[in-house]
Amino acid sequence: MDVTTLRTAGFVSFEYPQGLRTAVQTALESWQLFCTLPLEQKRLLSGGDRVHDFGFMCRNDKGPVADRKELFHALRANFPQLLPKAAKVCDPRATAFIRAVDTLLEATAPTVRAFAASVEEAYGLVGFTKLVMESQPHWTFRYLHYPKGSAVLAHPHADRGGFTFHLAETEGGGEYYSFDKQWLPWPVSAERTIIFPSMELQHYSNGAMKALWHRVLPVEHSTNARYAMVVFIDFQGLYRFDDSTHRVQNFAPGFNYHLPFKEFAGLFVPRDNITPAA
Repeated sequence: MDVTTLRTAGFVSFEYPQGLRTAVQTALESWQLFCTLPLEQKRLLSGGDRVHDFGFMCRNDKGPVADRKELFHALRANFPQLLPKAAKVCDPRATAFIRAVDTLLEATAPTVRAFAASVEEAYGLVGFTKLVMESQPHWTFRYLHYPKGSAVLAHPHADRGGFTFHLAETEGGGEYYSFDKQWLPWPVSAERTIIFPSMELQHYSNGAMKALWHRVLPVEHSTNARYAMVVFIDFQGLYRFDDSTHRVQNFAPGFNYHLPFKEFAGLFVPRDNITPAA
């Protein structure tokens, strides 16, 4: 995989392998069907809060940065608990969705490995591929559903984990913040997708790679609901962004692109020293 564009564009763009594309499409369609279930049935698959747990969640925030969406988190470590929960729904839309999730967990692994191996070679990060693949139980697959007419989709942010593999979206509107400070549409389609670094990979690479800022705007004149899927690769490194003290959204877009590494590293703590946010 050619990762040279990480230095110039901040992401890698590539064509989907056919087998993965099929798994992605099946998972996306099953997620859309799952979302048609009554809310009380979807909530039977809830595993906790939206950040630190898994399963179905529904957000209906209020205020100037309101965030209205349904989402589902699936981790390999939590997957054994999901199928029994789906069976309690007593609807094939639930069990079919969870089985498609399981298939996608396996189907993404070769592409993630190829990306990690290319990064390891290009940046001299010895052992990076092994670290990424050993973290597979902690990869977080996020399924998103924004209702029709949502005024807010995703505010500008950089992801906190290792790197993000964008899997699918049914509507456009996704944009990335370029290194020369312009918002540009990202090259995502049914045939092509992207992988981009997050905060932890910027730290792990001593600032050689930059966590890419991005946002999702409503598509002009569109009244369709928006469905999307991503996987966050958290490779369980020694340090993690200290989200008990800092919120990425409170920083200006692209603040990290030219920040001296010593200052950037000050936003991180050893992984076992993180305290819960107040």
